[in-house]
Amino acid sequence: MKLTAPLTPEVAISAMYQMALTVEQLSEWLIKQQQIINKQQQRIKAQQKQLKELREERDKLKNRSSKNSSVPPSSDQLKKPSDKSKRKKGKKRGPKYNHPGTTRNGFGTPDQIVSLELENCPVCEAELEKVEQAPQKVQQVAEVLEQPVEIREYRRPLYQCPNCGWSGYSSLPLGVKEGFSYGGRLCSIVGWLGYGGNLTWRKQEYVVEYVFGVPISQGSER
Repeated sequence: MKLTAPLTPEVAISAMYQMALTVEQLSEWLIKQQQIINKQQQRIKAQQKQLKELREERDKLKNRSSKNSSVPPSSDQLKKPSDKSKRKKGKKRGPKYNHPGTTRNGFGTPDQIVSLELENCPVCEAELEKVEQAPQKVQQVAEVLEQPVEIREYRRPLYQCPNCGWSGYSSLPLGVKEGFSYGGRLCSIVGWLGYGGNLTWRKQEYVVEYVFGVPISQGSER
């Protein structure tokens, strides 16, 4: 049996010192780990809060309709009743077969009357005779003009009063703004395309330029 030499005071003190250093280092490591855990917990709480806000925003967008927001009624989605017993079954959508029609029959006084005359028979090319006693076949059609926007140029000469010395120009018509190239009605249409129709600026620009034939730049409707 091998005997161990007794510890001297110096060796015992050195061993205790090393043990104290080890305990101190372990304590520092534990403190750093706790700080890391605290930061991660704070980050998790922030992410959970952000996730909750995103879910609430998603629910708001999902339940958005023309009744609780500014979106048009055409964007409302058809929702099924939550109670299955209230759902109608076995009925097809739309009008029934052979139902009486309700087609619009005219718009009142037309802006333009176009007479479509025939001179020769489309079959044998003989000269035709108009049947005066028979009623004419009339159909009114609403159509967008080739250039629906009219460009107006207002010219205002400078006036001067010989009596009091006043000088100035005549006032512009209602809806026309000084130094502005777009009238009130056109600005209203562009404004509705953005706020009522929910169109992006690129789509608004396309509609005004290609449908109305007027070039437009961002900020024009303001």
